[in-house]
Amino acid sequence: MGTLTKTAKMSGLQVALDAESYEWLTGNQPEVLSALEREVSGGATPDQIKLFVLRHTGRFELAMRCEQAARHVLNTSTS
Repeated sequence: MGTLTKTAKMSGLQVALDAESYEWLTGNQPEVLSALEREVSGGATPDQIKLFVLRHTGRFELAMRCEQAARHVLNTSTS
């Protein structure tokens, strides 16, 4: 069993982590979250958002939070 298969079975954990990052941005970086939501509604993917944040800030942790929050926004807007 490969690593990808093991990771794919943790989708519930991913959903929880994505929601946690969304909540973190809500409380700590609300302006960033508002901009992120606009970008997602305009068609940006979570990966594109992560790369943009990383390139423009050099902050890996923030880039990962933004990617997760963007995924949360996508998943909750299609539910």
